[in-house]
Amino acid sequence: MLRILAVITLAFGVMGSGCTTTQQVIAKVQSSSDTPLEQVLKLRPDLRKELATVELRQFFNKAETPTIGQVKVTETRLKDDSVRSVQTIYYFSRKNGSWKLDNTDRSYRCMRGANTKTFQKAVCP
Repeated sequence: MLRILAVITLAFGVMGSGCTTTQQVIAKVQSSSDTPLEQVLKLRPDLRKELATVELRQFFNKAETPTIGQVKVTETRLKDDSVRSVQTIYYFSRKNGSWKLDNTDRSYRCMRGANTKTFQKAVCP
C-alpha cells in the first residue's frame, strides 16, 4: 500500500512540475507589451461582433523565447454570396521585447468559379 501511495505522489509531483514549466513559457510570451493575438483583436474589433464563424490561430517559431509569431484569422459564413471564406495571416517579429506587426496577407476561398477548393489572392468573381 505504501508503494502505491509513493508512486501516486511521485506522479503528481512530476505532473505539477510540467505545468509550472508550461506556465513559465506562457508568462514569457505574455510579458511583452501585447501578444500577436491581442494585437490582432485590437486591430480587428469587428471580429467580436461579426455574425460570421471566426477561427483564430496563433503560432510561434519555438516554445521558449519565440522571435517569430503568426496569427491566422479565417472567417466563414460571410454575408457575401461569392466568398466562402476569407483568410488573413498576420506576421509578427519580436524585437527588443515587443511584438511588431511586419506583414499581412489576405486570401479568399470562392463559392463559384474555377477555384473553389483552395484559398487564392485574387478577389472572388
